[in-house]
Amino acid sequence: MSTISKRVFSKKFLDRLSKPLSEADVKPQLVLNEKTGKSYWRPPQVSLRTQADLRKACIQEGIDPVSMGLPPLAPKKPLRILPNKGEKHERMRGEREQNIRNNLDRMPQIIEAWKEDKLKEASKKKTTMPF
Repeated sequence: MSTISKRVFSKKFLDRLSKPLSEADVKPQLVLNEKTGKSYWRPPQVSLRTQADLRKACIQEGIDPVSMGLPPLAPKKPLRILPNKGEKHERMRGEREQNIRNNLDRMPQIIEAWKEDKLKEASKKKTTMPF
């Protein structure tokens, strides 16, 4: 939890700390409508923002927020960092450089094969006639 600055709460707001909250006050409730038979969610009586303010006031006053009926804080999830998508040429750079290295390593064989093909093509064009 981040550091809490000394916020000034009103007397009326601090009086709410005198009686604990029930679970129905801080959590949404599934309620069954007896006339229609349908169920719906009733929002909590105390909004999340007010719950956060009550939690801060409890900490300032030295009271445990859980003892007041406020739900315990959920542990924070670790931050999920994804790499930037980047431009396509940046994403393909490693693969392209690897292809270039492979081609440079095979260059002597490629040159030999090209020379052989060129000699074969030249020999095909030569006539068998002596003149």
